[in-house]
Amino acid sequence: MVPIYALQCYLGLIFQSSIFFDTIRECYEAVVIYSFVGLIIGFIGGERHVIYLMQNKPCEFAPHMVPFNTCLGSRVRLGTDFYMFAKLGTLQYVVVKPITSIATLLTEAIGMYGEDNPFQLDKAYIYIVLVNTVSQGFAIYSLLYFYNVMRRELESLDFIPKALVLKAVIFFTYWQAIAFRMAYSLGLFPNALFHLHDMARSEDGMARFVDMVLCIEMAGFAVGQWVAWGKGEEFFNPENKICAPYVSSVLSAANLGDLWEDAKQAVKNGEVKHLIGSQKSEEEDDMDLMEF
Repeated sequence: MVPIYALQCYLGLIFQSSIFFDTIRECYEAVVIYSFVGLIIGFIGGERHVIYLMQNKPCEFAPHMVPFNTCLGSRVRLGTDFYMFAKLGTLQYVVVKPITSIATLLTEAIGMYGEDNPFQLDKAYIYIVLVNTVSQGFAIYSLLYFYNVMRRELESLDFIPKALVLKAVIFFTYWQAIAFRMAYSLGLFPNALFHLHDMARSEDGMARFVDMVLCIEMAGFAVGQWVAWGKGEEFFNPENKICAPYVSSVLSAANLGDLWEDAKQAVKNGEVKHLIGSQKSEEEDDMDLMEF
């Protein structure tokens, strides 16, 4: 992941087409999140085993954390309901991010993106940021919610360091770029910064400055990723030879076929509708108990 980010930032500096390369990177983020969720589920033993373990937990329900309990209900029943909530809650970002990335390209093409001034209400930038923020927040919460229930099963995985590195690369860099652009629009950046590498004080100059900072930061993230993930010995034997060519492995990892099949299956089975129904049934059960 870190080499992909570094390459994208470097190409943005060279070709001065940062928004195009940003879109490619953001779509790749969706693949990374999807792969990470699949990795966790596979590490525990697969979907059926995860649900089986949840159903055999001493508690029947998992309470929502504050403040999410005010809008998502007080709890979710462990088992299929909880698994689908955590899975869909995390993977919704995989769907939302490519859509907002395409919206970014389209609005930029017609001059309605407004990245140079994030506070313009008649431009698309602020609304795309809000959608991404809500989606990111819900995805992070769903992942933490899952970890809170399956902490014992994920203990040997060292989940926290791995998740922190992954989320830092994806979400921290995203918010850092937003913070830089907000500071730029408020005039908080001195002109001397934009004289580096002959960058003009403009929207394009700000984008190149962000890319330059990310190129430098990726060295630190690479070290963090190596420390947190190592050789991946939890998932495979590093001494085994890889038969598939490198390019073939990369293309296989970037294949969105599994994601598309999961999305179709979720719609076909009505899993979202079932999840909402389960929330209502739990509230009705609570009302019945109170009346009893």
